[in-house]
Amino acid sequence: ASASAAGCAAVPGAPCFTDQTLVVPGSAASALPPTLASVVSRRVHGAAGTFDLVLGNLATNPTTEPRQGPAFTIVFTFDKAVTGGAATVTVGTATVGAVTFSGNEMRVPLTNVADQQYVTVTVSDVASSDGGTGGGGSVRVGFLKGDANQNRVVTFSDDLQVNNVLGQPVTSSNYLKDLNANGILTFSDNLIVNNQGGRVLPAP
Repeated sequence: ASASAAGCAAVPGAPCFTDQTLVVPGSAASALPPTLASVVSRRVHGAAGTFDLVLGNLATNPTTEPRQGPAFTIVFTFDKAVTGGAATVTVGTATVGAVTFSGNEMRVPLTNVADQQYVTVTVSDVASSDGGTGGGGSVRVGFLKGDANQNRVVTFSDDLQVNNVLGQPVTSSNYLKDLNANGILTFSDNLIVNNQGGRVLPAP
């Protein structure tokens, strides 16, 4: 039916009554919940800048975060700008700090993250700037300091990977070897591997 036949003004974006219900295009009542698009573990590597480790979305095959803690920031990115929501650690040992929002990102700071474990972070009641509510999601991540090749066990092969980049600038291709996240690749990163040798994450 035409807009006039439905009792609506033939003006794009104008409110109208359909079956006695007022519908306002773009209103909070018609906005969809924000949808989770991706999750990363974010660290600042000194003067080298900020580097994001993309976290997989399969709980049965979680990504391993090899950088030294105990503080991390887990960033949930949604399909539109978000303004509110809650975050909790539902599995594992870590403390959630004050959540912040920037554009499409919901940033969840974690402190007191114990090493050699899996942590599940869940976000809920996520609201978007267009009035959408009820967004949410979760991610499971393994924390194993020194596991530069992310195979869930710290061995001599991790030490070799760090050795191969010593003295190089920290870039998007080698930042996971900057295990202490200080922005330079030095023997101190080797020491982290040496001190962690033999430690493993259990099978997911």
